[in-house]
Amino acid sequence: MKRLIAIALVCAFAAFAAAAQEPGNNSTVLKEFTRSGGAEGLAWTFVLLNDRTVDVLFQAPGKYAMRARANQATTFYVQATPDKDTPIDAKFEIEQDGKTIPATSLNIKNFSAGVVAKGNRIDGILQLDRKLDLSHPFKIKGGNTAVEFKLTPEDVKLALPLPPPTATPAP
Repeated sequence: MKRLIAIALVCAFAAFAAAAQEPGNNSTVLKEFTRSGGAEGLAWTFVLLNDRTVDVLFQAPGKYAMRARANQATTFYVQATPDKDTPIDAKFEIEQDGKTIPATSLNIKNFSAGVVAKGNRIDGILQLDRKLDLSHPFKIKGGNTAVEFKLTPEDVKLALPLPPPTATPAP
């Protein structure tokens, strides 16, 4: 019996270790779709939202609405925490292929024009009115910062919507 339990534990650990090496695990997914840039007293973090990053960042039932939003138009989760009382401007734009696209800022917490006190977290959503071509580099500009996204072909594939689950036939 002890031997059976030991074998089960080894198998479970091996499966966990294999999952940690797969490109779809949580830390890898966030790393591939996150960019950060700083301004004096404030470091912005932008996460390109797609089915995989939404699953990591949000919980049901809100994640379903966020996933639908991200599938309709290019959307970013935005986060920052100021090192000092800092005025912020939530106006951002995206540059891609020589074109500038304004982004709509949606306030979750402190992501609106005004002064944010030191240590207060800023959370928000940036949404475009269309989808970007993720195979081309693009920059997010605003908030006294600029960050560039250059996704690999593998990342572009990971950003595609997940196929719907297939029903299994009843026995």
